[in-house]
Amino acid sequence: MKHSLLLLFFFSFFYAEGQTSFSPLDTLSRNCATKLKVEYVKKFKNINNSREYETSAQKNIIKEIYGGLQEDFIEKIDDNNFICDGDINGYLNSLMNEILTSNSIDKDIYRILLSKDSQVNAYNTGDGTVVVNYGLFLAVDNEDELVFVICHEIGHQFLDHLKKDVEAYARLSTSEEMIKKTKEIKKQKYGKASMATNLLKNIRYQSYSERREKEIEADSIGLVFYRQTKRSPAAAISLLQKLDVSDTEKDSLVVEDYKKIFEKGGFVVKQRYFEQEESLFQTYTKDERFNTDSLKSHPDCSTRITLIKDYLDNKFLESSTASSTGFEEIKRNSVYQNLFNMFSAQDYGISLYEALKLYKHEPEDPVLKNIIYLNLVKIYDSRKNYTINRYVPKHDNLNNTKSLNRFISFISNIKMTDLETIINNFKS
Repeated sequence: MKHSLLLLFFFSFFYAEGQTSFSPLDTLSRNCATKLKVEYVKKFKNINNSREYETSAQKNIIKEIYGGLQEDFIEKIDDNNFICDGDINGYLNSLMNEILTSNSIDKDIYRILLSKDSQVNAYNTGDGTVVVNYGLFLAVDNEDELVFVICHEIGHQFLDHLKKDVEAYARLSTSEEMIKKTKEIKKQKYGKASMATNLLKNIRYQSYSERREKEIEADSIGLVFYRQTKRSPAAAISLLQKLDVSDTEKDSLVVEDYKKIFEKGGFVVKQRYFEQEESLFQTYTKDERFNTDSLKSHPDCSTRITLIKDYLDNKFLESSTASSTGFEEIKRNSVYQNLFNMFSAQDYGISLYEALKLYKHEPEDPVLKNIIYLNLVKIYDSRKNYTINRYVPKHDNLNNTKSLNRFISFISNIKMTDLETIINNFKS
């Protein structure tokens, strides 16, 4: 709790024009997390006890998949991943209730949670829970877009997409054809790896095609749900247009930015701080697990936009519905809150990187200055303790931008004495 109070103290500032204050949400509430864990342990137990299976072989696979998903979810609760704020949670519940009531959908199984994750994302866990990442508020511009997101995720649940995907995977894995192909690969003296890779590619392509169909289905039923709320149809189009480019980094840091931000108090940015060893500059692959339905991972936004436009018969050009004060407050605080969330999740490298991109445009912003200071202190300590890899991402050609790799090099190569100078320059 002391750590939480310290963060709240550092982040309580006045900003922008006028006297609007930013007070970060306390995302470290143990009491809330304990209650949530009790609720979901009980919920998962009831779901698991009521599940039916076609065969014992499929039962083992399905239990393993759901066991992993549920374990991951409980870990998120233990890690205080979900924000416990009465006003915001009440606001999101009101939006979900609006959708469910408008469509006469039974509310018993549905639940909406707000994650402090900074990714532009929302997802359905398959048990009636819709999770909205706080990072989504960086992308949506009005309440209508947020409501459409929730409608889409309710659509996945309404159509039982995750359950069908898991069961289809279990049937495929235990099918005679798959067993036969696996045995054939084992018998081969040469080329086993290549054959196994090709088999996996075919499975993934088939899964992608099926997933694409399910996203279109969720769009369709989600739009039906959405239109019953009497909100503007324009939100469905504008939201998907934003998601289509949400993976594109909208700003970057070049060497001149580092000079502008850091060169003071005797510190000089050196070119060698941005050099990368060949062994570091490699591509890392990430472990893949069975995906829950996820807004961010939805394929082919452009195709989906076209289909929705056709469905609306081009009657989607009206302006959005006026957003409530609840939405406006969350949206106004979203940039700072997401930096705070990343810091509290110990993602010090990314929190610092995102703060620096904002700070280069707003060098007088006290909140940005303090989040930079706090992250620098944590990174300094991690370098001193040789634990920096826990808090700063690795070089990655496949997933990182050049700007992010440049930042990682800077953090890795800068001398500790120079890092101390920078920290002192940002100290309030």
